[in-house]
This record gives sequence, structure tokens and C-alpha cells, in this order.
Amino acid sequence: MTKKNDTNFKPFVIIFILIIAFIIGIQIFGAARFETILAAQGEVIDGFWSEAMIVRDEKVIKSPISGRVELLVGEGDRLASGRKLAEIESSNQQQKIFNKEAGIVSFAVDGLESEVNVDNLNQINLNNFADLNGNYEHLLSGDRIKKNEALYRIINNFELFLLVQVPDSQVDRFRINELLFIEQNNSDELFEARIVDIRPNLEATFFLIELEQFIPQWTNRRRIELNIIKNIYRGIKIPRKAVFNQPSGQGVLKVSGYNKYEFQEVVILDGNDEYVIVSGLEIGEEIITNPEDFDYGREA
Repeated sequence: MTKKNDTNFKPFVIIFILIIAFIIGIQIFGAARFETILAAQGEVIDGFWSEAMIVRDEKVIKSPISGRVELLVGEGDRLASGRKLAEIESSNQQQKIFNKEAGIVSFAVDGLESEVNVDNLNQINLNNFADLNGNYEHLLSGDRIKKNEALYRIINNFELFLLVQVPDSQVDRFRINELLFIEQNNSDELFEARIVDIRPNLEATFFLIELEQFIPQWTNRRRIELNIIKNIYRGIKIPRKAVFNQPSGQGVLKVSGYNKYEFQEVVILDGNDEYVIVSGLEIGEEIITNPEDFDYGREA
């Protein structure tokens, strides 16, 4: 008799366990749909990345004779005029080289110093922009040099320009004389700059940008990847994809409990394609970043 009761009892236990497992599974998988982020203070950079061409006020000084060169100053040194910077020794004479203009000295040239120069900013052929790539050759102390080969450059460290190809989507957002910030890859330092000209071309538009300071680290570079920054916004930062429209207004889904959420209206103050600065949220509130996966009156 006992065995029969045990046998009848087992199916009910199994069914009960399956029901509990089903409920737990729904809770687990329902919660797993939540992709969230905590609302926090942050900054949003509004700009675009582009490869810029560096334009300097520089002059190449050629060797007056052939021979072995001894360099007497360092690469990148700031020199006053009249400073002896090198000696060239040939088989029958020794030539001392004195700097005739104040500026930064470099013993590296890329062959574009005359073509890409502040003196002819308006004559640079933008149709050949992609081909204007410098390949710097460095002169070292002890090297042999021929007469009329490039000996050194003298660079005016009070002027520095950039030519930047601009994506079509960004052209109409900027104007001449607009102030900008310039940012390098892997650096938090920002440089102030100004658009001095906007040049439409057959296939692209270019900004001519003047920097407010000379950057010595760029002395032997012709190209550099830069972020051209229009604005930097600060405040409560969330992903743009978290914001959506529904009949009662624009807002986000805010987590209100375990596996629960509610609609919270927000106002987008500023932002870029990826992140926005909003009002209507408090720091630390948990926001769903995949609202498209939830049926909450979203408008197309």
C-alpha cells in the first residue's frame, strides 16, 4: 500500500519542480534582456577624426660643399641667428655652418618643404592631397653630404597650419573664424585652433586651420590623425540609443525594480552620434540601453 502512494506522489513532485523551474527561467531570461548603464556625469566630444596635413613656415638650407658633416646642435633645438650648428670637412677644407635665422632646427627633410609651405598656402594643389605624403630622411653626425644636398631646415615656431579633408556630413556645421579644439590619438591634451578658410574642391572640402601654438613634436611629421572638435559638452551622459520617442514624449526606460522598468522623460541638451547630454535623470539611475527590445509604445 505504501509503495502505491509513493508511486502516485512522484508525478506531482516532478510537475511542481518543472513549474518552479519554468517560473525561475522566465525571470532569469527576462532579466537577461536588460542592457543597462548607470547615469553619470561625463563629457561628450562633438567632432570628427581626419588625417591632417601639417603646413609649416620652414626653409631648407643646402650644403655649400661636399664632405663629412659634424652636427654641433641637437635635433629640434631652438636657435638664435648666428649660432654655429655644423662643420663640413672635405679633403682640402673645413666649412663652418652658421644659422642665419632664428627658429627650430631639424636635420630631417621630406622634399615637400617648398610645395607645402605657409608662403604658398593658396597654391597647394588639393587635387593631389592624397599624394602629398612626406618621407623624412635624417642627416646624422658623421654622414657624408654632397654639395647642394639638404643640410638642415630652419622652422618658424610661431606659425603652424593644418589642411584637413572634411566629411560631407560635417561641412555645413562649421564656419570661417570658428574656434576649435584639436586632439591627437592617445592623448588628453587639447590644442586651440581656428578655421581660417574653407576650400571646396572637386571631390572634397578642406579646412585650413591655424593653431594657436607651435607643437614641437610634429616637427618631423607631415601627416597626423586628429580629432577636429567643435564642442565639448558636460553633464549627465547616456548613450543616444537609449533615448526614444513615444506618445507621451521623449525619454528612456528606467529600471524601477527587479525585472521592472518605467518610462522617464528626458530632454537632450547636446551630443554627438553616439552619446548625449540630458536633463531629467539623476546620477546613479539605471537606464536600459536596448529599449528597442521592449514593447513600450515606441514611435518609428
